[in-house]
Amino acid sequence: MNSGLYRGATKAAWGYLFLYLDIQVGGVTVLPAFVGYILFWQALDLLAGEDRDLSLLRPLCLLLGLWHGAAWLYSWTGGRLDGLFQALDLIVEVTNLYFHFQLFTDLAGLAAKYQTEGMDLDRRLLRLRTVQALVTTALALAALLPMRPEGPVWWSVIAMAAAGMIVAVLLMQGIFALRRCFLDLEAG
Repeated sequence: MNSGLYRGATKAAWGYLFLYLDIQVGGVTVLPAFVGYILFWQALDLLAGEDRDLSLLRPLCLLLGLWHGAAWLYSWTGGRLDGLFQALDLIVEVTNLYFHFQLFTDLAGLAAKYQTEGMDLDRRLLRLRTVQALVTTALALAALLPMRPEGPVWWSVIAMAAAGMIVAVLLMQGIFALRRCFLDLEAG
Protein backbone atom coordinates (compact mmCIF):
# COMPACT_ATOMS: atom_id res chain seq x y z
CA MET A 1 0.00 0.00 0.00
CA ASN A 2 2.81 2.43 0.83
CA SER A 3 4.30 2.12 -2.65
CA GLY A 4 0.89 3.22 -3.97
CA LEU A 5 1.09 6.29 -1.73
CA TYR A 6 4.59 7.03 -3.05
CA ARG A 7 3.47 6.63 -6.67
CA GLY A 8 0.35 8.72 -6.02
CA ALA A 9 2.37 11.60 -4.58
CA THR A 10 4.80 11.30 -7.49
CA LYS A 11 1.97 11.58 -10.03
CA ALA A 12 0.48 14.58 -8.20
CA ALA A 13 3.83 16.37 -8.15
CA TRP A 14 4.43 15.78 -11.86
CA GLY A 15 0.83 16.80 -12.58
CA TYR A 16 1.65 20.23 -11.20
CA LEU A 17 4.65 20.46 -13.50
CA PHE A 18 2.26 20.16 -16.47
CA LEU A 19 -0.02 22.74 -14.89
CA TYR A 20 2.59 25.30 -13.98
CA LEU A 21 5.08 25.02 -16.84
CA ASP A 22 3.71 26.47 -20.06
CA ILE A 23 6.16 26.07 -22.92
CA GLN A 24 4.64 27.00 -26.26
CA VAL A 25 5.76 26.36 -29.81
CA GLY A 26 3.76 28.20 -32.43
CA GLY A 27 0.99 28.99 -29.94
CA VAL A 28 0.55 25.33 -28.91
CA THR A 29 1.55 24.20 -25.43
CA VAL A 30 4.18 21.46 -25.42
CA LEU A 31 3.31 20.38 -21.84
CA PRO A 32 -0.50 20.52 -21.94
CA ALA A 33 -2.41 21.01 -18.70
CA PHE A 34 -4.80 18.15 -19.49
CA VAL A 35 -1.89 15.72 -19.03
CA GLY A 36 -1.55 17.15 -15.53
CA TYR A 37 -5.17 16.24 -14.87
CA ILE A 38 -4.60 12.72 -16.17
CA LEU A 39 -1.78 12.46 -13.62
CA PHE A 40 -4.02 13.92 -10.90
CA TRP A 41 -6.68 11.32 -11.77
CA GLN A 42 -4.12 8.55 -11.35
CA ALA A 43 -2.87 10.11 -8.11
CA LEU A 44 -6.41 10.27 -6.76
CA ASP A 45 -6.85 6.56 -7.53
CA LEU A 46 -3.63 5.67 -5.73
CA LEU A 47 -4.18 7.92 -2.69
CA ALA A 48 -7.96 7.56 -2.22
CA GLY A 49 -7.58 4.34 -0.25
CA GLU A 50 -5.84 6.34 2.44
CA ASP A 51 -8.20 9.35 2.40
CA ARG A 52 -11.71 8.86 1.02
CA ASP A 53 -12.15 12.60 0.43
CA LEU A 54 -9.66 12.37 -2.42
CA SER A 55 -12.06 10.19 -4.44
CA LEU A 56 -14.65 12.98 -4.20
CA LEU A 57 -12.36 15.15 -6.34
CA ARG A 58 -12.55 12.78 -9.33
CA PRO A 59 -15.56 14.45 -11.05
CA LEU A 60 -13.89 17.85 -10.77
CA CYS A 61 -10.64 16.40 -12.05
CA LEU A 62 -12.48 14.97 -15.05
CA LEU A 63 -14.24 18.28 -15.77
CA LEU A 64 -11.01 20.26 -15.56
CA GLY A 65 -9.12 17.70 -17.63
CA LEU A 66 -11.77 17.83 -20.37
CA TRP A 67 -11.76 21.64 -20.35
CA HIS A 68 -7.97 21.83 -20.63
CA GLY A 69 -7.96 19.10 -23.28
CA ALA A 70 -10.51 21.00 -25.35
CA ALA A 71 -8.53 24.23 -24.89
CA TRP A 72 -5.34 22.49 -26.00
CA LEU A 73 -7.02 21.01 -29.09
CA TYR A 74 -8.56 24.37 -29.95
CA SER A 75 -5.16 26.03 -29.62
CA TRP A 76 -4.05 24.00 -32.67
CA THR A 77 -6.42 26.16 -34.71
CA GLY A 78 -4.80 29.31 -33.34
CA GLY A 79 -7.75 30.05 -31.04
CA ARG A 80 -8.23 30.27 -27.28
CA LEU A 81 -11.19 29.00 -25.28
CA ASP A 82 -10.48 31.46 -22.46
CA GLY A 83 -12.74 34.46 -22.88
CA LEU A 84 -15.14 32.89 -25.38
CA PHE A 85 -17.73 31.96 -22.77
CA GLN A 86 -17.53 34.20 -19.70
CA ALA A 87 -19.98 32.18 -17.61
CA LEU A 88 -18.12 28.95 -18.41
CA ASP A 89 -14.80 30.65 -17.66
CA LEU A 90 -16.12 31.57 -14.22
CA ILE A 91 -17.33 28.02 -13.55
CA VAL A 92 -13.97 26.59 -14.61
CA GLU A 93 -12.07 29.12 -12.49
CA VAL A 94 -14.14 28.37 -9.37
CA THR A 95 -13.87 24.61 -10.00
CA ASN A 96 -10.11 24.96 -10.45
CA LEU A 97 -9.79 26.95 -7.24
CA TYR A 98 -11.83 24.44 -5.23
CA PHE A 99 -10.10 21.38 -6.73
CA HIS A 100 -6.58 22.52 -5.87
CA PHE A 101 -7.58 23.91 -2.47
CA GLN A 102 -9.17 20.60 -1.49
CA LEU A 103 -6.38 18.50 -3.03
CA PHE A 104 -3.77 20.31 -0.95
CA THR A 105 -6.01 20.08 2.12
CA ASP A 106 -6.14 16.30 1.67
CA LEU A 107 -2.41 16.05 0.93
CA ALA A 108 -1.75 18.01 4.13
CA GLY A 109 -3.91 15.47 5.95
CA LEU A 110 -1.74 12.68 4.60
CA ALA A 111 1.36 14.62 5.63
CA ALA A 112 0.00 14.98 9.18
CA LYS A 113 -0.45 11.23 9.29
CA TYR A 114 2.91 10.17 7.83
CA GLN A 115 5.43 12.95 8.49
CA THR A 116 8.14 12.51 11.07
CA GLU A 117 7.77 14.34 14.35
CA GLY A 118 8.58 18.05 14.13
CA MET A 119 8.48 18.12 10.33
CA ASP A 120 5.42 20.41 10.08
CA LEU A 121 4.94 19.54 6.40
CA ASP A 122 1.18 19.49 6.91
CA ARG A 123 1.14 23.08 8.17
CA ARG A 124 3.47 24.24 5.41
CA LEU A 125 1.20 22.68 2.76
CA LEU A 126 -1.86 24.32 4.32
CA ARG A 127 -0.20 27.75 4.40
CA LEU A 128 0.99 27.43 0.81
CA ARG A 129 -2.46 26.18 -0.25
CA THR A 130 -4.05 29.28 1.26
CA VAL A 131 -1.55 31.64 -0.39
CA GLN A 132 -2.10 29.88 -3.71
CA ALA A 133 -5.88 30.32 -3.38
CA LEU A 134 -5.48 34.01 -2.56
CA VAL A 135 -3.08 34.67 -5.44
CA THR A 136 -5.23 32.71 -7.90
CA THR A 137 -8.34 34.64 -6.83
CA ALA A 138 -6.55 37.99 -6.98
CA LEU A 139 -5.20 37.26 -10.47
CA ALA A 140 -8.65 36.19 -11.69
CA LEU A 141 -10.18 39.40 -10.32
CA ALA A 142 -7.36 41.55 -11.73
CA ALA A 143 -8.07 40.13 -15.18
CA LEU A 144 -11.44 41.90 -15.02
CA LEU A 145 -9.83 45.32 -14.48
CA PRO A 146 -8.72 47.63 -17.28
CA MET A 147 -4.98 47.34 -17.56
CA ARG A 148 -2.42 49.60 -19.16
CA PRO A 149 1.20 48.51 -19.49
CA GLU A 150 3.27 50.19 -16.82
CA GLY A 151 0.12 51.15 -14.86
CA PRO A 152 -0.43 50.26 -11.18
CA VAL A 153 -2.75 47.34 -11.95
CA TRP A 154 -0.21 45.95 -14.41
CA TRP A 155 2.58 46.09 -11.82
CA SER A 156 0.32 44.50 -9.21
CA VAL A 157 -0.47 41.64 -11.58
CA ILE A 158 3.24 41.16 -12.31
CA ALA A 159 3.97 41.00 -8.57
CA MET A 160 1.11 38.54 -7.96
CA ALA A 161 2.20 36.36 -10.87
CA ALA A 162 5.75 36.27 -9.50
CA ALA A 163 4.41 35.34 -6.05
CA GLY A 164 2.26 32.67 -7.69
CA MET A 165 5.29 31.14 -9.40
CA ILE A 166 7.22 31.02 -6.13
CA VAL A 167 4.26 29.40 -4.36
CA ALA A 168 3.91 26.89 -7.22
CA VAL A 169 7.53 25.80 -6.84
CA LEU A 170 7.15 25.55 -3.06
CA LEU A 171 3.96 23.49 -3.42
CA MET A 172 5.67 21.06 -5.79
CA GLN A 173 8.57 20.85 -3.37
CA GLY A 174 6.06 20.10 -0.59
CA ILE A 175 4.54 17.23 -2.56
CA PHE A 176 7.98 15.78 -3.21
CA ALA A 177 8.65 16.06 0.56
CA LEU A 178 5.41 14.16 1.18
CA ARG A 179 6.58 11.54 -1.28
CA ARG A 180 9.79 11.15 0.75
CA CYS A 181 7.65 10.55 3.86
CA PHE A 182 6.06 7.59 2.08
CA LEU A 183 9.47 6.35 0.93
CA ASP A 184 10.85 6.61 4.48
CA LEU A 185 7.78 4.74 5.78
CA GLU A 186 8.38 1.94 3.31
CA ALA A 187 12.10 1.75 4.14
CA GLY A 188 11.49 1.85 7.90
